Amino acid sequence: MADAAAESTSPAARECVEKQRLLRMKLARIRLRRVEIQRKQWKVAELREKWLCSLQGIQFERSLVQEQRASVKSLAEHCTTQLEATSQMNAANDCFYIWHAGPFGTINGFRLGRLPVETVEWHEINAALGQVALLLETIENETPLQLSLTLLPLGSYSQVAIPNSQGKVDEKSKRFNLYASDGGVLSFGQKGSFHKALEYLLQIIGEAGNYISEQDPAFRLPYAVSEGGRYINNIPITYGGSNSDELWTRALKFMLTDVKWIVAWAAKHSC
Repeated sequence: MADAAAESTSPAARECVEKQRLLRMKLARIRLRRVEIQRKQWKVAELREKWLCSLQGIQFERSLVQEQRASVKSLAEHCTTQLEATSQMNAANDCFYIWHAGPFGTINGFRLGRLPVETVEWHEINAALGQVALLLETIENETPLQLSLTLLPLGSYSQVAIPNSQGKVDEKSKRFNLYASDGGVLSFGQKGSFHKALEYLLQIIGEAGNYISEQDPAFRLPYAVSEGGRYINNIPITYGGSNSDELWTRALKFMLTDVKWIVAWAAKHSC
């Protein structure tokens, strides 16, 4: 027994015990190290999960931005196309459509003129002249064109006025009726007023044509206005007297043709 106890405490036994202790300590450190590594792995996994969530959010926002950008680009292209189309439109030509109906010149469907075989009521003629007055006034306001006379577009009761020295129309200004009726043309002193208004209207058209020709020498009205607005293409613009219905109707058709050319010029030179 004594020999066995002595042998257990021998250097070899103690060395073995020490090695076991060291191994246990090393194993404990390894286990602690593994726990630490696992903790870090969990932390990395947690950060990776957060990063993936953030990345997905960023990618989603990026896709939204790209969609919005594509939408804005598409809208910009559409607006550009609309702007180009609008810039090529002639608003005056669309609002005041000048054409013809057989021997009659028309503006917005209203005929100008009278014929023995096809009577046009005066209210239609008056409305057409009112449309012409409004169109010419609009062109004057929207272009550098300046007229010596003042148009007063009042629908079927439009007038032409002579402005004062300041270029204004007041109660003392002479006004001429650009309208008539079956009885009004030849009675109640309206014949002279109506005829003078027609001549002044044609004078305005002639002034516009001369101004445009000065700005653009290649421009000429299709039908010449002469003698201060009394004639167009050598046909009197006044109604009745030596001027037959056929000639008067033709003169008004020529007048509307000249106005259509002025509209075409105004479309390129509006302010």
